Amino acid sequence: MLLGQISLYLTAGFTLLSLFFFWFSLKSNRQLRLARLTFWGATLFCTIAVILLFYAFLTHKFQLSYVFGYSSSDLPLFYLISSFWAGQEGSFLLWLFMGFVLGLFVLKSARENQAPVLFYYLIAQVFILFMLLKKSPFELMPNIPVEGRGLNPLLQDPWMVIHPPLVFLGYAALTVPFTFALAALHKNSFDTWHKQAFPWTSFSVLSLGAGIFVGGFWAYKVLGWGGYWGWDPVENASLIPWLTSLALVHGLILERAQGSLRKTNLLLAIISFLLVVYGTFLTRSGVLADFSVHSFADLGINKYLVFFMLLFLGISLGLMLSRFPKIKTQKTAPDPISQQKFLVYGIWILGILAFLILLGTSAPLLTTLAGNPSNVAISYYVKISLPLAVLLVLFLSFSPLLDWQKTDLKLLQKNLLFPLLAAVVLTVFALLWGVKNPGHLLLIFLTLWALSSNLIRFFRKLPEGLGRASGFLTHIGFALLILGVIFSSGYSKSQRIPLTKDKPEKIEDFQLTFQGEIQESNKQNSVSLILAKGGNSKELKPRLYFSEYTQEQMRKPYIQRGLTSDLYLAPLELRKSTSGHFDTSLILTKGETVTISGFQVTFTEFEMEPHMQGGEMRNGARREGAQGENRQTLTPYLIAGGEQVSHQDVVFPDGSTGLTLERIMADTRQIGVIVHTEVATAELTETLLLEVSHKPLINLLWLGGVLVMLGSLFSIFRRSRE
Repeated sequence: MLLGQISLYLTAGFTLLSLFFFWFSLKSNRQLRLARLTFWGATLFCTIAVILLFYAFLTHKFQLSYVFGYSSSDLPLFYLISSFWAGQEGSFLLWLFMGFVLGLFVLKSARENQAPVLFYYLIAQVFILFMLLKKSPFELMPNIPVEGRGLNPLLQDPWMVIHPPLVFLGYAALTVPFTFALAALHKNSFDTWHKQAFPWTSFSVLSLGAGIFVGGFWAYKVLGWGGYWGWDPVENASLIPWLTSLALVHGLILERAQGSLRKTNLLLAIISFLLVVYGTFLTRSGVLADFSVHSFADLGINKYLVFFMLLFLGISLGLMLSRFPKIKTQKTAPDPISQQKFLVYGIWILGILAFLILLGTSAPLLTTLAGNPSNVAISYYVKISLPLAVLLVLFLSFSPLLDWQKTDLKLLQKNLLFPLLAAVVLTVFALLWGVKNPGHLLLIFLTLWALSSNLIRFFRKLPEGLGRASGFLTHIGFALLILGVIFSSGYSKSQRIPLTKDKPEKIEDFQLTFQGEIQESNKQNSVSLILAKGGNSKELKPRLYFSEYTQEQMRKPYIQRGLTSDLYLAPLELRKSTSGHFDTSLILTKGETVTISGFQVTFTEFEMEPHMQGGEMRNGARREGAQGENRQTLTPYLIAGGEQVSHQDVVFPDGSTGLTLERIMADTRQIGVIVHTEVATAELTETLLLEVSHKPLINLLWLGGVLVMLGSLFSIFRRSRE
C-alpha cells in the first residue's frame, strides 16, 4: 500500500526534523516551537500509518505481505484487529505509535527540560523507525493472493488480543525515565528528575507487569501444558526490565524522601531501557530460534539492532562517566533495622535476581559465540529464584513493622507477635495438608508472615486513602502470588488416562465418559466429555484438532474452576483403531506419584549399576507400583555401551501396560519414561488419551497478580498528584 509506505517515510522525516530542532534547542530555546510542531507532525503521520494498516486488515488487502501472512477473510473482527501486532512489523509499528502518544504527555511533563528529554526520547523512536523502514508492514506481494494465510490458532484468544499492547506500552513507558535520567546527566541538574520520572516508572511497572500477568494467564488457559511460566528466553526478556524498574520504583521513594540513592536510580533507569533494547535484539535477531518457542525469525535487522545497542550504551556511559563523580547524594539511615535500609536490601535482591535471570537468558547467545550453542535448564532458574524469594519475603515480613529511620526494638517485638502467630498456625495447616518439603515450608511460613504484616499495615493506612495504602496492597498481592506459585506448581497432581468411547472411567470422586469427537465449522474440533459427580453431570468440550496453519496437532484444555483448586483436562491424543496402542511420554520427579492404567506409580530412587562386560553401564529408576493392597517394585533400565543405547523395559501385572526408561535427568531428580498401553478389541474403537490435573490454590496466584496491579495503579494516582 503506497499511502502506508509514504506515511512511514513522512513519520521518519518529521521525526528526524524534530530531533534536529530539539538538538538545536539544547543551547538555545529558539527552535523549541519548531521542534514541538514537527513532533506533532511525526505523531500525526504515524497515526495515519496505524489507521491504514488497520484498514488493510479489515478490508483484506492480501496484496500486502504482512496482511497475507497474519490474517484471512474468515477471521472474526476481534482477531482481525489483533492480527495487527501478530508479527514483527506490526508490533514495531504499535511500539512506535505508543511511543509517540506517550511522547505528547512527556512534552507537557518535561517543562523546562523539554529539549534534552525529547532529544534523547526521539533517538529511541528513531531506533524503532529504522526497524520499520528495513522491514515494512506495507511491503507488497509479487502477486495478489485470493486468500490470506490466517492467524495462528494459539493467538485467537481474547487474552492474546491485549497481551502484546500491554507489553509494548510498558516498553514505550520505560523510555521516559531513561530519557529523564539522560537529560538530568546532560544538564548536570538532579533536583527534579526523580519527581518527573517516578509516575512514569510506576506506569511502566504497571503496564509491563500487566502484560506479563496476562501472558501467563493465556498460557495456562490455552497451551494445555498446565503451566503459566516456562522461563522461556522471550518471557524473560520482559521480566528482567520489569524487575529492574520495580527496583527503581523503590529507589525513587528513597530519593524523593531524602535525596539518597541518586546514582543508583539514574543507573537503574538507564539499565531498564538498555535491557529492553537488548531483549529486542535477543528475540528479534533469530539468536533464540532453536531455544525459544516464542522467538521471531531473523528479518535481516541484526546489524541495526547491534548498532543501536552500542549507540545507547555509548551515550549512557559517556554521560555517566562525565557526571557521576560530581553527583551529590545523601546516605540512608545508618540503622540496619529501618524501613530505609530494608528498601535498599529489597533493591539489591531485585537487582541480583534480574542479573542472574539475564545470565540464563543470554546463555544461547554466549554459548553460540563460544562455538557450542546451548541453553540453561529450567532448574537453573528455580535454584536461583527460590533463595532470593525467601530473602525477599523475609524483608517484606519485617518492613511494614519498622520505623522509617530508627526502630524501637521493644515495640518491634510487640508488633511481631500477631503476624508470627498467624504465620505459624497457617503453616501448620499447610504441613497437615501435605507440604513436606522443608524449603517450601520455610517459604510458606515467611510468605504468610509477610501477608499478615502487610495486611495489618494496609488496614491501618486505609483511612488515609488508597494511595497511602497502595504499597502495602501491592505487597499483599505479591505474597498471595508467591503462595499460589508454591501450591499450584509444587503440589499439582497429574495423571494420564486412556478413555475408550462410551466407557465411563472413575477418577477420584468423579466420573468421566468420552462420547466422541465433535466436528466444528471452523475445523477446530472438540472432544465431548461427560463429567459426573454427586448425581450431577455436565458436558465439557476441550479442543483437539490438526491445524493447517502450524501443521501440528493443537489442543486447548477445559478448566473446571474451583475456589480451592482447578480441575485441568488436557486432551493429548485421539486414536481410532481395532487395536489401541499408545506410546506416551512422561516426566517423573523423584517422589512423585502418578496413575497409569489404574496403578499408583511412585518414582522412588535412581539405581546405578557398575560397569558390566563390554563397557556397558546400567542405569535404572526404581518405582513402586500399587493397585489396591498389591505392591510391586518396577525397575526399568537404560543400558549405555559405547555408542549403543538399549532399554530393559518392565511390564505391569495387567500385561497390557509397559514402561521404557528413556532418559535420566539427575540434576533435577527427574526421569523421562514412555508408557506403552495396549487395548485389544475386535471392533473399531475411539480412544482419547487425557491428562487430568489438579491445580491447588491457583486462584491465589491470579488474585495476587490483580492486587499487585491495583496497588501499582493507586500508587500512580497518588504520585501524579504530588
